[in-house]
Amino acid sequence: MKKIFLMLVMLLALSASAQNAVGDWIIHTSFVGNQVTNIAEGNQWVYYLSGSNLFRLDKTTQENEAMTISGDLSDMGIADIYYNSDKDYLVVVYANSNIDVIRSNGSVVNMPEIKNAMMTSSKAINDVTFAPGLMYLATDFGYVVIDDNKMVVKESHIYGERLSSVAQVGKWLLLSSENAVYYGRTGKFYEQLESFNVSNLNDKNGKIRPINDESFFNLTGWTFLCKIAPRGNDEAGFESNLLYQKRATVVQNTKGGFLLSIPSIEEAVKVNESGSELEIFDTSGEVCSANPAGDGTPWAVGAKGLHQLNSENYFFPNALSFAQPFWMAYNKDRDKLYVSSPTANAFFRTALPSYINTYDGVVWKNVTPENAPSTGTYWIEFLPSDPDTYLIAGWTTGLHRVVNDKIALTYNETNSPMKVRGGVLHPITTIDRNGNLWVVQTYENPSQPVMVLPAAKLKQTTVAASDWSLPIVDGLNTGKSQRSILISTKRGNHDIKLFTDGDFQSGVTAWNSNGDISGRPQQTFFNSFIDQDGQVFSWTYVMCMTEDLNGVVWLGCTEGVIAFNPAQMFSGDFRVNHIKVPRNDGTGMADYLMSGIQVNDIAIDGANRKWIATQTSGVFLVSADGTQIIKKFNMANSPLATNTVYKVCCNPNNNSVYMTTPTGVYEYFSDSSPAEDSYSNIYAYPNPVRPDYGGNVTITGMMDNSLIKIADASGNVIRQLKSTGGMATWDCCDERGERAKTGVYFVICSRANGGSESVVTKIAVIR
Repeated sequence: MKKIFLMLVMLLALSASAQNAVGDWIIHTSFVGNQVTNIAEGNQWVYYLSGSNLFRLDKTTQENEAMTISGDLSDMGIADIYYNSDKDYLVVVYANSNIDVIRSNGSVVNMPEIKNAMMTSSKAINDVTFAPGLMYLATDFGYVVIDDNKMVVKESHIYGERLSSVAQVGKWLLLSSENAVYYGRTGKFYEQLESFNVSNLNDKNGKIRPINDESFFNLTGWTFLCKIAPRGNDEAGFESNLLYQKRATVVQNTKGGFLLSIPSIEEAVKVNESGSELEIFDTSGEVCSANPAGDGTPWAVGAKGLHQLNSENYFFPNALSFAQPFWMAYNKDRDKLYVSSPTANAFFRTALPSYINTYDGVVWKNVTPENAPSTGTYWIEFLPSDPDTYLIAGWTTGLHRVVNDKIALTYNETNSPMKVRGGVLHPITTIDRNGNLWVVQTYENPSQPVMVLPAAKLKQTTVAASDWSLPIVDGLNTGKSQRSILISTKRGNHDIKLFTDGDFQSGVTAWNSNGDISGRPQQTFFNSFIDQDGQVFSWTYVMCMTEDLNGVVWLGCTEGVIAFNPAQMFSGDFRVNHIKVPRNDGTGMADYLMSGIQVNDIAIDGANRKWIATQTSGVFLVSADGTQIIKKFNMANSPLATNTVYKVCCNPNNNSVYMTTPTGVYEYFSDSSPAEDSYSNIYAYPNPVRPDYGGNVTITGMMDNSLIKIADASGNVIRQLKSTGGMATWDCCDERGERAKTGVYFVICSRANGGSESVVTKIAVIR
């Protein structure tokens, strides 16, 4: 092993880092106040459910956190939560019939028995109730009894009929379905549902909540108080009294009675066992809960967040403020991710309400402008010379210039050549390498579909239609498509625009303006391509076009992915690269990259690798030239709760990769980050490496394609690495695979193409 004599004195301080390790995932959940469905105040935590996302507040520390599969939970897609106040545990039921039980000490017990059961019928869990030592699960096939001391299945009753609720009321077992409310004796075996007695209750298909040994709440569309009158021979009569002509969504025993949360009448009501009202709380439509061990003041959750009803101190979780994130753009200068909701497009038939959120790596913030379009928008594009300004387009409202999170100017038919047709403007935009704004309107303005606002005019606070240039671009498709794509190349020595309206089998138009924004540019059109083997490549829908770091355009469509040099599109023998991935099985054969898979989006990371989002197969990471599939992430091998990924975005400042999906935003920490121009900003994490850490050390901030040597304090090189972009990882082992001993290790870097070596940082290892 060659010795390296260290000539530099290292003055770098060692410090522990909170950076995420390569391979880590973060699930960014959404909290939407009007989608809150349940709340449960426990002894230590207050749990609350918004959509399918679970949050909890520690009442002592006031820590407010999301609970996800990347942290405490075993699954995603929560259907509902149920709280046992006698034993202080929470039951989390998932849409796929999986179950988690969160105990009072915070530990989680997973119970996947129903999820894993081999059944042809639905296994959905519709309700959970509690009795001493037992948990009853009402399902689409019957009911299941859990021993909640051991958290194991005690009984399983398959009746082939959907039960909305099963509950033990004293010595009686009640089963509610859409046909009847059945009853029988606890401890008695009933082989068939018809073996139970049928009650005289007309209020069926409700949720049963026991009060005492003789009475219960029955929650249908209304709220009833019911009583049982034994008649002998295992028979009983039932008395039902209407309490409220609305349904209580949460019923929890509380100090001195029961709290019924009825958001539809904007009240929570505390009642005693006879149903008499003890106290009424004005909730303004919030959902409420109060623990019997507490002071009786309900906790409530709604649009403003979580609070106690007598307090204006709201706790809002660190989450997105809207349910369906779609578009993403990264503001490199401000180091923030921007995420917005969609208008109608290839994935959504109707436009969703407009929201824009930012994420700085720590905190989510709602920055939706006050006068934003009422419905969703198109992609965000930042002005290259002004990181506090971006453009965002609405389907009917035009193009909006947003400055410091406020709409400063709207471009529409009053101050631009844009036209309105059928109440629609639908501007498709891009900003070219010179800062000029290009707008395309094919359906609304077929006689003049392309217009340009010069970079200097784009900075003005007022604009007139005469400020715009009108280049002549012929042959654009004029369909009313919501899938349109327009990009402007910024790499290489060309200034090419690529456009498709994204409609059924629509072609791709390219024009080379060569810096001229007013004349007739060189242009060409393709409704199919010829690949490197002379084969025709055609598509049903073009889904995305992305330029990589070398100026190559990658096109994703319903049939896969291709790549091409846009500057060659105007030549007589233009060919695309229908990328092949060698099988490496000795046959010399290869398969087309993403063949037959719909590619929704493509993003480029710091090493020019491609992150490919698909409709049915998750996300793929491929090499810079696409000939190697490096990683693939889907429901089977990652926290992704769906294999549909809409968009993917690589952080240009570090190794984060963001993905939007039908279930929210995911963040993955890759093994590549953007390369630096020098070795002045290198650091390693975690540092020091403590005895309980078993992962890799990440070294980041390097120049591209660096050679890295890890040397011990005596100058012995124990490991050599190579950076991916500006990052490398070290598994704390030497070349023989043996773990590094306690000591300080020096990181020595040099450029792969030659250059002097230098010590750039050091890593402390503690065993």
